[in-house]
Formats: sequence, structure tokens, C-alpha cells
Amino acid sequence: MISGKRIFIAAGSVIAAAAIAAAVILLNYDFSAKRIDLSMYFLNEERTGIVSELHSIRYKNEYDLVSEIIDELKSGPDDSKLGDILPRNAEVQNISFSDDESVEVDFSGAYLTSDPSRNVLNTYAVTKSICASGTVKRVMITVNGGEITDQDGNRLGYVTGADINLENEEYSSEMRDVVLYFATGAGDALAREVRTITITDQQPIEQYIINELIKGPNDESMRSVLSDDTVLVSVDVEDNICYLNFRSSFLTQNSGDETHEKLVVYSIVNSLTELNTINRVQFLMDGKRVDSFGSIDIHGYVSRDMTIIGGSGSAGGGMRTNA
Repeated sequence: MISGKRIFIAAGSVIAAAAIAAAVILLNYDFSAKRIDLSMYFLNEERTGIVSELHSIRYKNEYDLVSEIIDELKSGPDDSKLGDILPRNAEVQNISFSDDESVEVDFSGAYLTSDPSRNVLNTYAVTKSICASGTVKRVMITVNGGEITDQDGNRLGYVTGADINLENEEYSSEMRDVVLYFATGAGDALAREVRTITITDQQPIEQYIINELIKGPNDESMRSVLSDDTVLVSVDVEDNICYLNFRSSFLTQNSGDETHEKLVVYSIVNSLTELNTINRVQFLMDGKRVDSFGSIDIHGYVSRDMTIIGGSGSAGGGMRTNA
């Protein structure tokens, strides 16, 4: 009897302990968390491109979702044949949303490898994974506050999921001549520079052109007009109009006297309208039209102006904008 009673008490204790454990689990379980199945992107078997793998993510809000996606990428693919994208020791230092659809993720130095092309591939995988959530359209990856660059030194800036074409696992590239306009040595007009650059199908050529303008001229007799911390958020082309969406800091980073501000505007417009697909440019700041850049009206569409090119004192004429 005593033995049986002890067994009964012991069994009761086990049941009670199990009930307490279950209660603790229920208390710790966050019923407010959402669950989503997402395509996550990892290196393919050949390590030449990225492929998708379905993963399940639990999150509370947009910030939490981005953080959870990055943690899932760091955990690696389920398929052992696929390659890791993020090193386990790559720490997220900051996640910031510049608007409802744009996010910037700053990593520690462990994010970078010694191979720039691999860094670009990793950045595309992170971007594609975050954009797969549907809540974010544009991603900028930085390391210790500095932007990722490709093998030619071009800054990637903001990249959208749509920019990354996975039809072929190997990314195609080609050499392309582009015409760029920088300030003359006197700083009172624009001068023409032809440059051969490498472009891929992962980024629109308009973004490459802006990146080249930010890098500045190769010709030492010319001057750069765009600040090197200018940030292009996105670029879209529709009906021969190029919609350039800059961070609003563009307005202060590139400000100056009236002549300089004209050079800034037409350095961009004249360079882009060298493409036969673009006739006019619409400037946006954080996704919104603004009335002016200093004394320059940029609320409407800005057309090409060749009178600002080539000689001292020619910077003042020929402004053409269409609402």
C-alpha cells in the first residue's frame, strides 16, 4: 500500500510537472507573431549564382521580419549541396527604413569577402530574400556604413528584387560605352566624357550612369558635380521618362550657387538622355516630387539642354522643363 501510494504520488508529480512545463511554454509562446513562408536565396551547387529555397519565418513587425530573414540566411540552407550566403559572425549593426518600401541594413566587417563579385552575389541574395516578403521593395546593404561596390568600384546603392534576374544562374555582363557630363575646370559649364563600363543584367544602365557620375571624371581637367555621398534610392523608366528617386539629402549635399546647381541637374539629365530610351527626367526625393533644387525648378520633367555644354558663360541659358 505504501509502495503503491508512493507510485501514485510520483506519477502525480510527473503530471503536475508536465502541466507546469506546458503552462510555461504557453506563456512564452507569442500568439501575436505572424508566420510566413518565404523564398530564401543561397548559393547554387556550383557557387556561380543564387537559387531559392522555401523557409518558414515567424515575426511580429516589419523590422522583426527583416531581422528574422537575416538570421535565417545566417543559419544556412536546408539543402547541404547549396552554399551559405552570410557568415555566422556577420553581425547586423543597424536596420533602418528610409520610407515604407526601402530598408538599409548595415553589417559588421565580417560580411565582406576578399572577392568583390562574391560580395555582390551575397548582396543580391540578401536583397532578393528580403524583397520576397512583399513588404520591402528596395534594399541597401552597407558594411560599417560604407556601400557595397562591384569589381569595378561601382556602388550598388539600393537594389530591388526586380533588378535581380534569376533566369540564368550565371549573371551576364557586357562592356558598354556611356557618355557622361562633368563640370569644366572653370566650373561654369559641362564637358563630355565617354567611358567604357561593365554592366550586368542585374542593375539598370541608368543606375550605372548615376554611379559613374558620383565617382567623378577620369579626365583631371574636369570636376565632379555630384557629392560622393549622393544616394540613389531607385530608378524607373516609363514612356521615355526616367524617374530618379534620390534620398532627400541630395538637396543639401549637392547645393551651391545657381551655376553649380544647374551643372548638377544637367550633368544628370544630359548623361541619361544620351540613351535613346530616355527623353526627359523626373527628379524625386524620398519618393516625392519637390518644387525646386535651390533656384532650379525640378517639379516637372526636365529635358536635355546642350547650351550648358562647352564654354565659359554658357551655363545660364536654355532651361527647359515640362510639367
